[in-house]
Amino acid sequence: MARPALITHGGAGSVPELERAARQHAVERARDVGWARIGDGALAAAVAAVRHMEDEPLLNAGIGACLNTDGVVELDAGVMEGATRRVGGAACLRDVRHPIDLAVAVMEDARHVLLAAQGASRFAREHGVEMADPGIFITDRKRQKLLEGADTVGAVARDADGHLAVAVSTGGRTGKLPGRIGDSPIAGAGFYADDRFGATCGTGLGEAFIRLSLARLMIVEMEHGMDATAVARGAVEHLGKALQAAGGVIVIGREGSPAAAFNTPAMPFAVAE
Repeated sequence: MARPALITHGGAGSVPELERAARQHAVERARDVGWARIGDGALAAAVAAVRHMEDEPLLNAGIGACLNTDGVVELDAGVMEGATRRVGGAACLRDVRHPIDLAVAVMEDARHVLLAAQGASRFAREHGVEMADPGIFITDRKRQKLLEGADTVGAVARDADGHLAVAVSTGGRTGKLPGRIGDSPIAGAGFYADDRFGATCGTGLGEAFIRLSLARLMIVEMEHGMDATAVARGAVEHLGKALQAAGGVIVIGREGSPAAAFNTPAMPFAVAE
């Protein structure tokens, strides 16, 4: 029997001092929501935590997410379970209430790994995923135009059966071009889970995570015997040295405690085990 664990994060960056405590509390609330579901399995716990963060207006996922150059919120999400390596991703969403729910639906449908834009929204409606008026995601247009230090939210979990899962959701980058897709819905870049070795997800400059295939690289390092703490630190160091990029990661191995690392002024995260 494995020791359950869960770690959540609320984005890495130059978080404004006045918001740091509030964002930390939001991430802790998400941890508690996810931990309450750990008995239902790692996937349920990770998804519940991220779904909660999509409702936290200070975080860059769902309600309150950053705006693109058209002044519109476009959302991405991804999910993966380590037992079967099933993956689901959804991108460029404007009218899906909880993007992580759609990512799960894509994973469970299993025909594809990633759906985007209008096709993803059609799939959501056909599969009973809750929809919303795009205006619901804009709570403070002035703040959302300036949103920083909250790039992507994520959760990684390990349940009592030793199964691992990861879930991520994001509004992307402030001022991004319409249609831009970052690393968050892309397995191997922004997230990865494999029961044999570990599970991880990242936050930061998505283009850098994609170029480095950083999440998958972290799992390879765990396959080679590195522990979660060393992998997290090494990944952030590689991110900075290879591409001079900012970001952070959270990691859980087959055993042991969760780990987090970041090269930015802040990255709110919370752990339960």
